[in-house]
Amino acid sequence: MTVQRRKCKEEMSREETETKQLSFPLLVQTVFRGLFIQSAWNYENFQGIGFAYNMIPFLRRIPSGQEGMQDILKRHVTCFNTNPYLSGMIVGGVMRMEEEHAAGRVTADQIESYKKGLTGALGALGDSLIWGALRPLAGLVAVLVALLAESLAPLIFLILYNAGALWFRVTGVRNGYAYGANLLAYLKKIDLQQKIYWMNCFILFAIGVLLPLWIFQAVPVMNFTYLGLFGFMCILIGSFWIAERKGISLLFQVAALLLLSELLAHVGWLPL
Repeated sequence: MTVQRRKCKEEMSREETETKQLSFPLLVQTVFRGLFIQSAWNYENFQGIGFAYNMIPFLRRIPSGQEGMQDILKRHVTCFNTNPYLSGMIVGGVMRMEEEHAAGRVTADQIESYKKGLTGALGALGDSLIWGALRPLAGLVAVLVALLAESLAPLIFLILYNAGALWFRVTGVRNGYAYGANLLAYLKKIDLQQKIYWMNCFILFAIGVLLPLWIFQAVPVMNFTYLGLFGFMCILIGSFWIAERKGISLLFQVAALLLLSELLAHVGWLPL
């Protein structure tokens, strides 16, 4: 019975950790300051000044404990360098840890280890997610829109890219604070790597739609039908699904997609 009660208490405390949220005004302030995390970037502490600047609104609202606000900021004006779009996740987690530190449940060394451990992981993950998936995806959608309305393409790109980037910033701060020390378990649970993979698959799908349309405009094909284009899209979706199950590399998928697009553009779309 004692073991079961202990497990129940651990589960309850875990749920409380996951559901604890920042107030809306503080969330807005933190996200807004996070936009300037690279404003004072330098070769001594990289984003360290921006990180400490991001912490100020929260530190003003918690009890100082054994350390004053200036002492806490000195601990955070150190070397810090990660993907700026996911930096809010670390900021939110450290804010939660500082709250625990003020209550005497966490040491300053534990906060520093937590911060350093997430810096590299989220840096690599953020580069793959933002630079390798979100930006190319927004660009490809804008190119597809340009086939119909060229003037709208830049606006579509800016809206999609910045909406996605802002979403990652807001949810990063919110979830970082909500999970605190359990942030790594949360990242493992949502499996961002798998989501990045499917975003790359969607990018390939967009390329597959774009190339035949672009080549068709450059070299008109008499036998083109929209029903044939729909059939080609169905083939693409089925191919991606099979390739994902078989573990076929994205490079091979791109090469096959280019060859197929060229073939259909020059041979013609057979009417069904």
